[in-house]
Amino acid sequence: MDSICLGDTGSAVRDIQRRLEDIGLPTHDPSGEFGPSTRQAVRAFQQQRGLVADGVVGPDTWRVLVEAGFSMGARLLYRTEPMLRGDDVRELQQRLGQLGFDAGKDDGIFGPETESALMDFQVNVGLGGDGKAGHDTFAILTRLHRTHQEVPATSVTERHDLSGWTPRPSLTGARILIDPGNSVEDPGYVSGEGAVEHEITWRIARLLQGRLAAAGAVPILSRGPTTSPSASERAALANREEVEVVVSIQLNGLDTPQARGAAAYYFGSGQSVSDRGRRLSHLILTELCARTGTPNCRSHRSTSAILRDSRAPAVAVEVGFLTNPAEGRLLADPAYQAIVADSLTAALRAFLTGASTDDVATVSQAAI
Repeated sequence: MDSICLGDTGSAVRDIQRRLEDIGLPTHDPSGEFGPSTRQAVRAFQQQRGLVADGVVGPDTWRVLVEAGFSMGARLLYRTEPMLRGDDVRELQQRLGQLGFDAGKDDGIFGPETESALMDFQVNVGLGGDGKAGHDTFAILTRLHRTHQEVPATSVTERHDLSGWTPRPSLTGARILIDPGNSVEDPGYVSGEGAVEHEITWRIARLLQGRLAAAGAVPILSRGPTTSPSASERAALANREEVEVVVSIQLNGLDTPQARGAAAYYFGSGQSVSDRGRRLSHLILTELCARTGTPNCRSHRSTSAILRDSRAPAVAVEVGFLTNPAEGRLLADPAYQAIVADSLTAALRAFLTGASTDDVATVSQAAI
């Protein structure tokens, strides 16, 4: 879908307003008019759901907004292709988890882990275990739900837990998905001098691919220079290829040209967080900011599709602001792109082998 934003009108805007109102975020603009009140409600929704709070309804925001309209019990839940998604699935996952049945990430996606946990629960309560959550299953889940079983707000369930993970001896054989952000159909930000985001992320991705291949890894690109897969399609590729980690390379931009720096994002929603994704995001920023001198804008939770839909730990890194005149020129410079690729290589090596960033930096600098 095309992005819908301030000033747009029509039935699509009316649908967005209705969905926002249904989940308790009323808008006070005239029906079908995307005014300041609608934009404020969209931003509030995005902040609640771990999305970029830009007030624009793009593909990620629309997807999550549609999913937010489902409440548990409103429909039959089961495993299908494409997989069912929604707040009702997330509530099912949370309730199963509270009862001791591990449904995987609380990501609102009815995948194999959720099906397995549901079947185990059904067998335990005498429902036969067909993996389909219908009226009888919901009734028992509701009856078993008690306040003392709720997860405290300060408690976080760690997915991709570091404690049970064994580092690799080297990068040899490591399957890594490299995701060059944006595409020809969705070019992203453009600098004042005409540099385009999707072209820069592609160049950095190719440099990273070469470095990882030289180290013995098996790097897989999520797109080509002229292809335009969706974020969910990129994550599906990572799952099919059974990669160990996903790195999405993106740029940032703001109306304020002074903004600069690097930020990273890992999956986090409600009481669920990717522990290994968080670890990798910290390693990437440590390397990138040390080597480039750009400010560290920190790592943050997000529910963007590339992070949520990937079974492997995934990180999206915004390596700089293309809208900052000085940083925009650097990002378009092949020499600077090579430094970014070196930083990502070092961070991935540290993450997958368990080496310290100091050790990796020493090896990497010696090779430059």
